[in-house]
Amino acid sequence: MKLNHKLIMVSAAALMSVSPLLGTAQNATVQAATTKSSSKTTASKKTTTSKTTSKKSTSTKKTVSKNNSSKKTTTKKSTSSKTTTSKKSSAKTITLTHNAYAYDQNGKRITNYAGGGRLAVIAKGVTLNYNKIQKINGVLYYNIGKDKSSGKVAFIKAANVNDKAATTNKKASSSDNSSSLSDSDMDAVKVKLIHNAYIYDQNGKRIKKYKGKAKLTKGATVNSYGTETIKGKDYYQLDEDGTAFVKAGNVDAKRTATITLKKNAYIYDENGDTKKKTVKKGKKVTTSETRYIGTKLYYKIGDDQFVKAANVGKVSGAKLDPVNEPDGAATVEDNLSGNEDSNASSVVTTIKIAPLYNIKGRADNTRSFGIGQKQQVSELRYIATSATSTPELFYKLMNGRGYLKASDVKYSGKTMLISNTIEQAKADVTVATAVDKAKLTQSINDAAAVKNSDTYKLASQDAQNAYDRTIANANTVNNNATATVAQVNEAIAAITTAKAKLGGKKVAVANLNNLTPDEVTAIVKLAASVNNVPETAIQFTNNNTTLSIVTNGYTQALNINDYAIQTAQN
Repeated sequence: MKLNHKLIMVSAAALMSVSPLLGTAQNATVQAATTKSSSKTTASKKTTTSKTTSKKSTSTKKTVSKNNSSKKTTTKKSTSSKTTTSKKSSAKTITLTHNAYAYDQNGKRITNYAGGGRLAVIAKGVTLNYNKIQKINGVLYYNIGKDKSSGKVAFIKAANVNDKAATTNKKASSSDNSSSLSDSDMDAVKVKLIHNAYIYDQNGKRIKKYKGKAKLTKGATVNSYGTETIKGKDYYQLDEDGTAFVKAGNVDAKRTATITLKKNAYIYDENGDTKKKTVKKGKKVTTSETRYIGTKLYYKIGDDQFVKAANVGKVSGAKLDPVNEPDGAATVEDNLSGNEDSNASSVVTTIKIAPLYNIKGRADNTRSFGIGQKQQVSELRYIATSATSTPELFYKLMNGRGYLKASDVKYSGKTMLISNTIEQAKADVTVATAVDKAKLTQSINDAAAVKNSDTYKLASQDAQNAYDRTIANANTVNNNATATVAQVNEAIAAITTAKAKLGGKKVAVANLNNLTPDEVTAIVKLAASVNNVPETAIQFTNNNTTLSIVTNGYTQALNINDYAIQTAQN
Protein backbone atom coordinates (compact mmCIF):
# COMPACT_ATOMS: atom_id res chain seq x y z
CA MET A 1 0.00 0.00 0.00
CA LYS A 2 2.97 2.27 -0.60
CA LEU A 3 1.66 5.63 -1.72
CA ASN A 4 2.50 6.63 -5.25
CA HIS A 5 2.25 10.41 -5.00
CA LYS A 6 1.49 11.46 -8.57
CA LEU A 7 0.98 15.18 -9.18
CA ILE A 8 -2.00 16.54 -11.04
CA MET A 9 -1.01 19.71 -12.91
CA VAL A 10 -3.20 22.09 -14.85
CA SER A 11 -2.45 21.97 -18.56
CA ALA A 12 -1.67 25.15 -20.48
CA ALA A 13 -4.74 24.65 -22.67
CA ALA A 14 -7.04 24.70 -19.66
CA LEU A 15 -5.47 27.83 -18.22
CA MET A 16 -5.51 29.93 -21.40
CA SER A 17 -9.20 30.70 -21.09
CA VAL A 18 -11.00 33.95 -20.36
CA SER A 19 -11.10 33.07 -16.68
CA PRO A 20 -7.69 32.57 -15.02
CA LEU A 21 -9.15 29.96 -12.70
CA LEU A 22 -9.37 26.20 -12.76
CA GLY A 23 -13.13 25.63 -12.57
CA THR A 24 -15.02 22.85 -10.90
CA ALA A 25 -13.40 19.49 -11.13
CA GLN A 26 -15.67 18.22 -13.89
CA ASN A 27 -14.53 21.03 -16.22
CA ALA A 28 -10.84 20.86 -15.37
CA THR A 29 -8.34 19.63 -17.94
CA VAL A 30 -5.61 17.86 -16.01
CA GLN A 31 -2.83 15.41 -16.63
CA ALA A 32 -0.82 13.19 -14.31
CA ALA A 33 2.86 14.08 -14.24
CA THR A 34 5.29 11.22 -14.63
CA THR A 35 7.21 10.53 -11.44
CA LYS A 36 10.85 9.79 -12.23
CA SER A 37 13.50 8.32 -9.99
CA SER A 38 15.13 11.70 -9.56
CA SER A 39 11.91 12.84 -7.92
CA LYS A 40 11.93 16.16 -9.76
CA THR A 41 8.87 17.46 -11.53
CA THR A 42 8.68 20.59 -13.60
CA ALA A 43 5.29 22.24 -13.64
CA SER A 44 4.03 23.89 -16.79
CA LYS A 45 4.06 27.66 -16.78
CA LYS A 46 0.76 29.27 -15.99
CA THR A 47 -0.54 31.80 -18.54
CA THR A 48 -3.62 33.91 -17.94
CA THR A 49 -5.55 36.11 -20.36
CA SER A 50 -7.84 38.46 -18.49
CA LYS A 51 -8.74 42.10 -18.87
CA THR A 52 -5.94 43.08 -16.52
CA THR A 53 -2.31 42.41 -17.19
CA SER A 54 -0.40 40.16 -14.86
CA LYS A 55 3.31 39.59 -14.43
CA LYS A 56 4.93 36.23 -14.98
CA SER A 57 7.42 35.21 -12.37
CA THR A 58 10.01 32.52 -12.69
CA SER A 59 9.31 29.58 -10.39
CA THR A 60 11.89 27.41 -8.75
CA LYS A 61 11.84 23.64 -8.38
CA LYS A 62 11.12 22.28 -4.96
CA THR A 63 11.74 18.71 -3.82
CA VAL A 64 10.90 17.41 -0.37
CA SER A 65 13.42 14.73 0.66
CA LYS A 66 12.65 11.91 3.02
CA ASN A 67 14.76 10.30 5.71
CA ASN A 68 14.83 7.07 3.74
CA SER A 69 15.66 6.38 0.12
CA SER A 70 12.17 7.12 -1.14
CA LYS A 71 11.38 10.69 -2.20
CA LYS A 72 8.21 12.71 -2.52
CA THR A 73 7.96 15.18 -5.33
CA THR A 74 6.11 18.46 -5.29
CA THR A 75 5.48 20.75 -8.22
CA LYS A 76 7.20 23.96 -8.98
CA LYS A 77 5.39 26.94 -7.64
CA SER A 78 2.98 28.32 -10.17
CA THR A 79 3.39 31.94 -11.17
CA SER A 80 2.88 34.35 -8.37
CA SER A 81 1.46 37.03 -10.62
CA LYS A 82 -1.32 39.21 -9.40
CA THR A 83 -4.55 38.67 -11.28
CA THR A 84 -7.58 40.90 -11.08
CA THR A 85 -10.88 39.25 -11.91
CA SER A 86 -13.86 41.11 -13.26
CA LYS A 87 -15.91 42.86 -10.61
CA LYS A 88 -19.00 41.23 -12.12
CA SER A 89 -17.61 37.76 -11.39
CA SER A 90 -19.22 36.20 -8.32
CA ALA A 91 -17.09 33.03 -8.32
CA LYS A 92 -15.62 32.05 -4.96
CA THR A 93 -11.98 31.06 -5.39
CA ILE A 94 -9.14 29.49 -3.44
CA THR A 95 -5.43 29.05 -4.10
CA LEU A 96 -3.62 26.00 -2.76
CA THR A 97 -0.73 26.77 -0.43
CA HIS A 98 0.24 23.07 -0.29
CA ASN A 99 -0.09 20.12 -2.58
CA ALA A 100 -3.49 18.61 -1.77
CA TYR A 101 -5.39 15.38 -2.12
CA ALA A 102 -9.01 15.30 -3.28
CA TYR A 103 -11.54 13.66 -0.94
CA ASP A 104 -15.14 12.49 -1.24
CA GLN A 105 -18.07 13.51 0.98
CA ASN A 106 -17.02 10.96 3.62
CA GLY A 107 -13.46 12.28 3.93
CA LYS A 108 -12.02 9.35 1.93
CA ARG A 109 -9.40 10.05 -0.72
CA ILE A 110 -10.58 9.95 -4.32
CA THR A 111 -8.10 7.47 -5.72
CA ASN A 112 -8.36 8.47 -9.38
CA TYR A 113 -9.09 12.18 -9.17
CA ALA A 114 -9.24 13.72 -12.67
CA GLY A 115 -7.76 10.49 -14.07
CA GLY A 116 -4.47 11.08 -12.27
CA GLY A 117 -4.19 7.57 -10.81
CA ARG A 118 -4.18 6.37 -7.24
CA LEU A 119 -3.68 9.13 -4.66
CA ALA A 120 -3.10 11.79 -7.30
CA VAL A 121 -2.25 15.24 -5.91
CA ILE A 122 -3.43 18.71 -6.99
CA ALA A 123 -0.37 20.95 -7.18
CA LYS A 124 0.45 23.82 -4.84
CA GLY A 125 -0.33 27.19 -6.40
CA VAL A 126 -3.33 26.03 -8.42
CA THR A 127 -6.42 28.26 -8.16
CA LEU A 128 -9.85 26.62 -7.94
CA ASN A 129 -13.50 27.62 -7.84
CA TYR A 130 -15.44 26.25 -4.89
CA ASN A 131 -19.10 25.97 -3.94
CA LYS A 132 -19.03 26.11 -0.16
CA ILE A 133 -17.04 25.38 2.99
CA GLN A 134 -18.21 22.53 5.18
CA LYS A 135 -17.07 20.12 7.87
CA ILE A 136 -16.51 16.41 7.32
CA ASN A 137 -15.72 14.40 10.46
CA GLY A 138 -14.91 17.67 12.25
CA VAL A 139 -12.43 18.88 9.60
CA LEU A 140 -13.01 21.88 7.30
CA TYR A 141 -13.16 21.19 3.54
CA TYR A 142 -13.89 23.13 0.34
CA ASN A 143 -16.45 21.63 -2.04
CA ILE A 144 -14.87 22.03 -5.51
CA GLY A 145 -17.55 20.25 -7.52
CA LYS A 146 -18.01 16.89 -9.21
CA ASP A 147 -15.02 15.01 -10.60
CA LYS A 148 -15.73 13.35 -13.96
CA SER A 149 -13.22 10.51 -13.57
CA SER A 150 -14.60 9.17 -10.29
CA GLY A 151 -18.13 10.55 -10.56
CA LYS A 152 -17.81 11.87 -6.99
CA VAL A 153 -18.12 15.38 -5.58
CA ALA A 154 -14.59 16.43 -4.65
CA PHE A 155 -13.35 18.25 -1.54
CA ILE A 156 -10.05 19.93 -0.61
CA LYS A 157 -8.93 20.28 3.01
CA ALA A 158 -9.02 23.88 4.22
CA ALA A 159 -5.59 23.32 5.79
CA ASN A 160 -4.13 23.41 2.26
CA VAL A 161 -5.78 26.69 1.28
CA ASN A 162 -4.86 30.34 1.77
CA ASP A 163 -8.25 31.98 2.09
CA LYS A 164 -9.84 34.51 4.44
CA ALA A 165 -13.14 32.65 4.50
CA ALA A 166 -11.45 29.55 5.81
CA THR A 167 -9.53 31.55 8.43
CA THR A 168 -12.73 33.18 9.66
CA ASN A 169 -14.53 29.85 9.70
CA LYS A 170 -11.74 28.23 11.67
CA LYS A 171 -11.67 30.98 14.29
CA ALA A 172 -15.40 30.65 14.73
CA SER A 173 -15.01 26.95 15.42
CA SER A 174 -12.88 26.88 18.54
CA SER A 175 -13.53 23.17 19.00
CA ASP A 176 -12.05 22.30 15.60
CA ASN A 177 -8.72 20.49 15.76
CA SER A 178 -7.52 21.92 12.43
CA SER A 179 -4.57 24.29 12.59
CA SER A 180 -2.41 26.18 10.12
CA LEU A 181 0.38 24.03 8.78
CA SER A 182 3.85 24.66 7.47
CA ASP A 183 5.03 23.60 3.98
CA SER A 184 6.60 20.48 5.47
CA ASP A 185 3.23 19.41 6.89
CA MET A 186 1.62 19.02 3.48
CA ASP A 187 -2.03 18.05 3.62
CA ALA A 188 -1.91 17.14 7.30
CA VAL A 189 -4.49 17.89 9.99
CA LYS A 190 -4.20 17.54 13.73
CA VAL A 191 -6.10 14.71 15.40
CA LYS A 192 -6.32 13.80 19.07
CA LEU A 193 -5.93 10.29 20.44
CA ILE A 194 -8.62 9.18 22.88
CA HIS A 195 -6.79 5.94 23.78
CA ASN A 196 -3.24 4.67 23.96
CA ALA A 197 -2.54 3.49 20.40
CA TYR A 198 -0.14 1.06 18.78
CA ILE A 199 1.40 2.04 15.44
CA TYR A 200 0.99 -0.15 12.36
CA ASP A 201 2.65 -0.30 8.94
CA GLN A 202 0.97 -0.19 5.53
CA ASN A 203 0.18 -3.91 5.78
CA GLY A 204 -1.54 -3.65 9.15
CA LYS A 205 1.46 -5.15 11.03
CA ARG A 206 2.35 -3.59 14.36
CA ILE A 207 5.52 -1.46 14.33
CA LYS A 208 7.74 -2.10 17.36
CA LYS A 209 9.10 1.45 17.41
CA TYR A 210 7.91 4.59 15.62
CA LYS A 211 10.03 7.69 16.20
CA GLY A 212 11.41 5.96 19.28
CA LYS A 213 7.99 5.09 20.74
CA ALA A 214 6.35 1.68 21.11
CA LYS A 215 2.91 3.33 21.26
CA LEU A 216 1.29 6.76 21.29
CA THR A 217 -0.35 7.89 24.50
CA LYS A 218 -3.94 8.92 25.16
CA GLY A 219 -4.44 12.69 24.74
CA ALA A 220 -1.55 13.12 22.28
CA THR A 221 -2.17 15.29 19.21
CA VAL A 222 -0.62 13.97 15.99
CA ASN A 223 -0.59 14.86 12.31
CA SER A 224 -2.97 12.85 10.11
CA TYR A 225 -2.83 12.55 6.33
CA GLY A 226 -6.32 11.11 5.98
CA THR A 227 -7.68 7.62 6.47
CA GLU A 228 -6.85 4.35 4.75
CA THR A 229 -8.55 0.95 4.78
CA ILE A 230 -6.08 -1.89 5.41
CA LYS A 231 -7.43 -5.43 5.28
CA GLY A 232 -10.95 -4.17 5.89
CA LYS A 233 -10.08 -1.94 8.87
CA ASP A 234 -9.89 1.87 8.97
CA TYR A 235 -6.67 3.61 10.01
CA TYR A 236 -5.41 7.18 10.28
CA GLN A 237 -2.16 7.80 8.37
CA LEU A 238 0.57 9.47 10.46
CA ASP A 239 3.19 10.28 7.80
CA GLU A 240 3.31 11.49 4.20
CA ASP A 241 4.93 8.27 2.97
CA GLY A 242 2.09 6.07 4.19
CA THR A 243 4.29 3.87 6.39
CA ALA A 244 2.74 4.53 9.82
CA PHE A 245 -0.89 4.28 10.94
CA VAL A 246 -3.10 4.15 14.04
CA LYS A 247 -6.47 2.46 14.22
CA ALA A 248 -9.35 4.85 13.55
CA GLY A 249 -11.03 3.81 16.79
CA ASN A 250 -8.23 5.52 18.74
CA VAL A 251 -8.87 8.91 17.14
CA ASP A 252 -11.39 11.46 18.38
CA ALA A 253 -13.59 11.63 15.29
CA LYS A 254 -16.97 11.30 17.00
CA ARG A 255 -17.80 8.12 15.03
CA THR A 256 -20.93 6.26 16.11
CA ALA A 257 -22.86 3.21 15.04
CA THR A 258 -26.19 1.64 15.92
CA ILE A 259 -26.24 -1.96 17.09
CA THR A 260 -29.22 -4.28 17.37
CA LEU A 261 -29.06 -7.01 20.02
CA LYS A 262 -29.77 -10.46 18.60
CA LYS A 263 -30.06 -11.96 22.12
CA ASN A 264 -30.70 -10.79 25.63
CA ALA A 265 -27.31 -9.43 26.71
CA TYR A 266 -25.76 -8.71 30.09
CA ILE A 267 -24.20 -5.27 30.66
CA TYR A 268 -20.54 -5.43 31.73
CA ASP A 269 -18.13 -2.88 33.16
CA GLU A 270 -14.63 -2.19 31.80
CA ASN A 271 -13.26 -5.07 33.89
CA GLY A 272 -15.67 -7.58 32.36
CA ASP A 273 -17.78 -7.85 35.53
CA THR A 274 -21.58 -7.86 35.41
CA LYS A 275 -24.47 -7.37 37.84
CA LYS A 276 -26.60 -9.32 35.33
CA LYS A 277 -28.64 -6.35 34.18
CA THR A 278 -29.70 -7.04 30.61
CA VAL A 279 -30.38 -5.29 27.33
CA LYS A 280 -33.31 -7.05 25.68
CA LYS A 281 -33.15 -8.87 22.35
CA GLY A 282 -34.08 -6.55 19.46
CA LYS A 283 -33.10 -3.39 21.34
CA LYS A 284 -31.24 -0.76 19.24
CA VAL A 285 -28.40 1.05 21.01
CA THR A 286 -25.93 3.74 19.91
CA THR A 287 -22.25 2.85 20.35
CA SER A 288 -19.06 4.82 19.82
CA GLU A 289 -16.43 2.19 20.57
CA THR A 290 -15.48 -1.48 20.36
CA ARG A 291 -12.82 -2.87 22.66
CA TYR A 292 -11.40 -6.10 23.99
CA ILE A 293 -11.89 -6.93 27.66
CA GLY A 294 -9.62 -9.87 28.21
CA THR A 295 -9.94 -11.91 25.03
CA LYS A 296 -13.54 -10.99 24.21
CA LEU A 297 -14.82 -8.16 22.03
CA TYR A 298 -17.40 -5.71 23.44
CA TYR A 299 -19.42 -2.70 22.26
CA LYS A 300 -19.51 0.34 24.54
CA ILE A 301 -23.11 1.50 25.08
CA GLY A 302 -22.67 3.98 27.93
CA ASP A 303 -20.34 5.24 30.64
CA ASP A 304 -18.51 2.07 31.77
CA GLN A 305 -21.21 -0.07 30.15
CA PHE A 306 -20.45 -2.73 27.54
CA VAL A 307 -22.22 -5.61 25.80
CA LYS A 308 -20.50 -8.59 24.21
CA ALA A 309 -20.10 -8.42 20.44
CA ALA A 310 -21.23 -12.05 20.32
CA ASN A 311 -24.71 -10.85 21.33
CA VAL A 312 -24.91 -8.14 18.66
CA GLY A 313 -26.68 -8.70 15.36
CA LYS A 314 -27.05 -5.89 12.83
CA VAL A 315 -24.60 -2.97 12.95
CA SER A 316 -25.23 0.22 10.96
CA GLY A 317 -23.37 3.50 10.77
CA ALA A 318 -19.62 4.03 11.18
CA LYS A 319 -17.36 1.00 11.19
CA LEU A 320 -15.75 0.84 14.65
CA ASP A 321 -12.50 -1.08 14.83
CA PRO A 322 -11.33 -2.25 18.29
CA VAL A 323 -9.42 0.46 20.15
CA ASN A 324 -7.08 -2.06 21.77
CA GLU A 325 -5.59 -5.51 21.42
CA PRO A 326 -6.86 -8.58 23.30
CA ASP A 327 -4.88 -9.65 26.37
CA GLY A 328 -1.78 -11.51 25.29
CA ALA A 329 -2.10 -12.81 21.77
CA ALA A 330 -5.49 -14.44 22.30
CA THR A 331 -8.00 -13.49 19.63
CA VAL A 332 -10.64 -16.18 20.09
CA GLU A 333 -14.14 -14.76 20.46
CA ASP A 334 -16.54 -16.41 22.87
CA ASN A 335 -19.66 -16.89 20.76
CA LEU A 336 -21.70 -18.63 23.44
CA SER A 337 -20.63 -17.28 26.78
CA GLY A 338 -22.40 -17.24 30.14
CA ASN A 339 -26.15 -17.75 30.34
CA GLU A 340 -27.04 -15.27 27.62
CA ASP A 341 -27.84 -17.75 24.87
CA SER A 342 -26.52 -21.27 24.76
CA ASN A 343 -29.45 -22.89 23.01
CA ALA A 344 -27.67 -23.31 19.67
CA SER A 345 -27.05 -26.85 18.44
CA SER A 346 -23.58 -28.39 18.02
CA VAL A 347 -21.88 -26.86 21.03
CA VAL A 348 -18.74 -28.00 22.83
CA THR A 349 -17.75 -27.08 26.39
CA THR A 350 -14.11 -27.22 27.43
CA ILE A 351 -13.37 -29.65 30.29
CA LYS A 352 -9.78 -28.48 30.70
CA ILE A 353 -7.59 -25.62 29.51
CA ALA A 354 -7.84 -26.24 25.78
CA PRO A 355 -5.42 -24.82 23.22
CA LEU A 356 -6.61 -23.97 19.73
CA TYR A 357 -5.19 -26.13 16.92
CA ASN A 358 -4.68 -25.55 13.20
CA ILE A 359 -5.45 -27.92 10.34
CA LYS A 360 -2.02 -29.51 10.77
CA GLY A 361 -2.87 -30.52 14.34
CA ARG A 362 -0.41 -28.05 15.82
CA ALA A 363 -1.37 -26.21 18.99
CA ASP A 364 -1.20 -22.44 19.20
CA ASN A 365 0.11 -21.90 22.72
CA THR A 366 -1.00 -18.25 22.70
CA ARG A 367 -4.64 -19.05 21.95
CA SER A 368 -6.58 -21.22 24.35
CA PHE A 369 -9.86 -21.55 26.24
CA GLY A 370 -10.32 -21.87 29.98
CA ILE A 371 -12.39 -24.59 31.61
CA GLY A 372 -16.14 -24.29 31.00
CA GLN A 373 -15.96 -22.17 27.83
CA LYS A 374 -18.64 -22.88 25.22
CA GLN A 375 -18.10 -22.76 21.46
CA GLN A 376 -20.35 -23.56 18.54
CA VAL A 377 -18.77 -26.06 16.14
CA SER A 378 -19.48 -27.02 12.55
CA GLU A 379 -17.47 -30.17 11.83
CA LEU A 380 -15.91 -33.24 13.41
CA ARG A 381 -12.85 -34.58 11.58
CA TYR A 382 -9.64 -36.54 11.94
CA ILE A 383 -6.39 -34.58 11.84
CA ALA A 384 -2.95 -36.21 11.60
CA THR A 385 0.32 -34.47 12.41
CA SER A 386 2.26 -36.69 9.99
CA ALA A 387 1.68 -39.52 7.53
CA THR A 388 2.79 -42.04 10.17
CA SER A 389 1.05 -40.57 13.22
CA THR A 390 -2.26 -41.72 14.62
CA PRO A 391 -4.96 -39.19 13.62
CA GLU A 392 -7.07 -37.68 16.40
CA LEU A 393 -10.57 -36.25 16.37
CA PHE A 394 -11.06 -32.46 16.37
CA TYR A 395 -14.06 -30.13 16.32
CA LYS A 396 -13.88 -27.17 13.93
CA LEU A 397 -15.11 -23.88 15.40
CA MET A 398 -18.09 -22.36 13.63
CA ASN A 399 -16.23 -19.05 13.27
CA GLY A 400 -13.47 -20.82 11.33
CA ARG A 401 -10.67 -19.70 13.65
CA GLY A 402 -9.33 -23.18 14.38
CA TYR A 403 -9.98 -26.58 15.96
CA LEU A 404 -10.48 -27.96 19.47
CA LYS A 405 -9.33 -31.48 20.29
CA ALA A 406 -12.29 -33.76 21.00
CA SER A 407 -10.60 -35.06 24.16
CA ASP A 408 -10.49 -31.47 25.56
CA VAL A 409 -14.23 -30.83 25.28
CA LYS A 410 -17.68 -32.21 25.99
CA TYR A 411 -20.08 -32.15 23.05
CA SER A 412 -23.82 -31.44 23.21
CA GLY A 413 -26.31 -31.33 20.36
CA LYS A 414 -27.37 -33.48 17.45
CA THR A 415 -25.14 -36.39 16.51
CA MET A 416 -22.29 -35.07 14.35
CA LEU A 417 -20.82 -37.45 11.77
CA ILE A 418 -17.06 -37.56 11.16
CA SER A 419 -16.35 -35.82 7.86
CA ASN A 420 -13.30 -37.86 6.83
CA THR A 421 -11.53 -41.17 7.44
CA ILE A 422 -8.26 -42.00 9.19
CA GLU A 423 -6.70 -42.80 5.81
CA GLN A 424 -7.81 -39.47 4.36
CA ALA A 425 -6.36 -37.64 7.36
CA LYS A 426 -2.97 -39.28 6.76
CA ALA A 427 -3.11 -38.40 3.05
CA ASP A 428 -3.99 -34.79 3.88
CA VAL A 429 -0.57 -34.13 5.45
CA THR A 430 1.27 -34.62 2.15
CA VAL A 431 2.51 -31.53 0.31
CA ALA A 432 -0.05 -30.31 -2.23
CA THR A 433 0.85 -30.50 -5.91
CA ALA A 434 -0.20 -28.11 -8.67
CA VAL A 435 -3.03 -30.52 -9.47
CA ASP A 436 -4.17 -30.45 -5.83
CA LYS A 437 -4.17 -26.64 -5.98
CA ALA A 438 -6.04 -26.35 -9.29
CA LYS A 439 -9.46 -25.77 -7.73
CA LEU A 440 -8.02 -23.29 -5.22
CA THR A 441 -6.30 -21.35 -8.00
CA GLN A 442 -9.57 -21.18 -9.93
CA SER A 443 -11.46 -19.94 -6.86
CA ILE A 444 -8.89 -17.18 -6.38
CA ASN A 445 -9.06 -16.21 -10.06
CA ASP A 446 -12.85 -16.05 -9.82
CA ALA A 447 -12.63 -13.41 -7.09
CA ALA A 448 -12.45 -10.50 -9.54
CA ALA A 449 -15.75 -11.55 -11.15
CA VAL A 450 -17.34 -12.12 -7.75
CA LYS A 451 -16.38 -8.63 -6.55
CA ASN A 452 -17.89 -7.14 -9.69
CA SER A 453 -21.22 -8.89 -9.12
CA ASP A 454 -24.34 -7.76 -7.25
CA THR A 455 -23.82 -10.74 -4.96
CA TYR A 456 -20.73 -8.98 -3.57
CA LYS A 457 -21.54 -5.31 -4.16
CA LEU A 458 -24.91 -5.55 -2.41
CA ALA A 459 -23.70 -7.74 0.44
CA SER A 460 -23.12 -6.40 3.95
CA GLN A 461 -19.72 -4.90 4.77
CA ASP A 462 -18.99 -7.77 7.17
CA ALA A 463 -19.72 -10.36 4.48
CA GLN A 464 -17.52 -8.53 1.99
CA ASN A 465 -14.67 -8.30 4.50
CA ALA A 466 -15.00 -12.00 5.32
CA TYR A 467 -14.80 -12.92 1.64
CA ASP A 468 -11.79 -10.61 1.13
CA ARG A 469 -10.00 -12.27 4.06
CA THR A 470 -10.59 -15.77 2.70
CA ILE A 471 -9.17 -14.77 -0.67
CA ALA A 472 -6.11 -13.22 0.98
CA ASN A 473 -5.58 -16.33 3.11
CA ALA A 474 -6.10 -18.56 0.07
CA ASN A 475 -3.42 -16.67 -1.83
CA THR A 476 -1.02 -17.30 1.05
CA VAL A 477 -1.75 -21.02 0.95
CA ASN A 478 -1.57 -21.15 -2.85
CA ASN A 479 1.84 -19.47 -2.86
CA ASN A 480 3.20 -21.70 -0.10
CA ALA A 481 5.34 -24.45 -1.67
CA THR A 482 5.00 -26.60 1.46
CA ALA A 483 1.23 -26.20 1.94
CA THR A 484 -0.46 -29.53 2.64
CA VAL A 485 -3.49 -31.02 0.92
CA ALA A 486 -5.48 -30.33 4.09
CA GLN A 487 -4.56 -26.62 4.02
CA VAL A 488 -5.56 -26.36 0.37
CA ASN A 489 -8.89 -28.10 0.96
CA GLU A 490 -9.58 -25.91 3.99
CA ALA A 491 -8.88 -22.75 1.95
CA ILE A 492 -11.24 -23.94 -0.80
CA ALA A 493 -13.99 -24.67 1.74
CA ALA A 494 -13.50 -21.25 3.36
CA ILE A 495 -13.94 -19.46 0.02
CA THR A 496 -17.06 -21.50 -0.75
CA THR A 497 -18.58 -20.63 2.64
CA ALA A 498 -17.67 -16.93 2.48
CA LYS A 499 -19.01 -16.63 -1.07
CA ALA A 500 -22.29 -18.28 -0.06
CA LYS A 501 -22.68 -15.79 2.80
CA LEU A 502 -22.39 -12.76 0.50
CA GLY A 503 -25.93 -13.16 -0.78
CA GLY A 504 -26.26 -9.63 -2.13
CA LYS A 505 -29.14 -9.04 -4.53
CA LYS A 506 -31.37 -6.23 -5.70
CA VAL A 507 -34.84 -5.71 -4.30
CA ALA A 508 -37.43 -7.09 -6.73
CA VAL A 509 -40.23 -4.57 -7.32
CA ALA A 510 -43.33 -4.59 -9.49
CA ASN A 511 -42.94 -1.05 -10.82
CA LEU A 512 -40.03 1.30 -10.20
CA ASN A 513 -42.31 4.30 -10.78
CA ASN A 514 -44.91 3.17 -8.26
CA LEU A 515 -43.17 1.56 -5.27
CA THR A 516 -45.15 0.04 -2.43
CA PRO A 517 -44.30 0.96 1.19
CA ASP A 518 -42.72 -2.47 1.72
CA GLU A 519 -40.58 -2.05 -1.41
CA VAL A 520 -39.44 1.39 -0.24
CA THR A 521 -38.49 -0.03 3.17
CA ALA A 522 -36.53 -2.88 1.58
CA ILE A 523 -34.62 -0.51 -0.75
CA VAL A 524 -33.79 1.85 2.12
CA LYS A 525 -32.42 -1.04 4.21
CA LEU A 526 -30.31 -2.32 1.34
CA ALA A 527 -28.91 1.11 0.40
CA ALA A 528 -28.06 1.83 4.05
CA SER A 529 -26.27 -1.51 4.43
CA VAL A 530 -24.28 -1.16 1.19
CA ASN A 531 -23.24 2.43 1.93
CA ASN A 532 -22.64 1.75 5.64
CA VAL A 533 -24.90 4.58 6.82
CA PRO A 534 -27.95 4.63 9.12
CA GLU A 535 -31.28 3.95 7.44
CA THR A 536 -32.36 7.44 8.47
CA ALA A 537 -29.71 8.85 6.09
CA ILE A 538 -31.39 7.22 3.06
CA GLN A 539 -34.12 9.41 1.58
CA PHE A 540 -36.65 9.03 -1.22
CA THR A 541 -38.05 12.08 -3.04
CA ASN A 542 -40.13 12.81 -6.16
CA ASN A 543 -42.83 10.29 -5.29
CA ASN A 544 -40.27 7.65 -4.33
CA THR A 545 -38.45 7.78 -7.69
CA THR A 546 -35.26 9.56 -6.57
CA LEU A 547 -32.92 8.02 -4.01
CA SER A 548 -30.13 9.77 -2.08
CA ILE A 549 -27.96 9.81 1.03
CA VAL A 550 -28.39 12.90 3.20
CA THR A 551 -25.78 13.37 5.94
CA ASN A 552 -24.46 16.49 7.66
CA GLY A 553 -26.39 18.71 5.24
CA TYR A 554 -24.80 17.07 2.21
CA THR A 555 -26.80 15.11 -0.38
CA GLN A 556 -25.34 12.32 -2.50
CA ALA A 557 -27.51 11.05 -5.32
CA LEU A 558 -27.92 7.28 -5.64
CA ASN A 559 -29.05 5.31 -8.67
CA ILE A 560 -32.17 3.42 -7.67
CA ASN A 561 -31.41 0.83 -10.36
CA ASP A 562 -28.31 -0.17 -8.36
CA TYR A 563 -30.58 -1.39 -5.56
CA ALA A 564 -33.86 -2.41 -7.18
CA ILE A 565 -34.95 -4.36 -10.24
CA GLN A 566 -38.35 -4.26 -11.87
CA THR A 567 -39.78 -7.71 -12.43
CA ALA A 568 -43.21 -6.78 -13.78
CA GLN A 569 -45.05 -3.78 -15.15
CA ASN A 570 -48.41 -2.69 -13.76
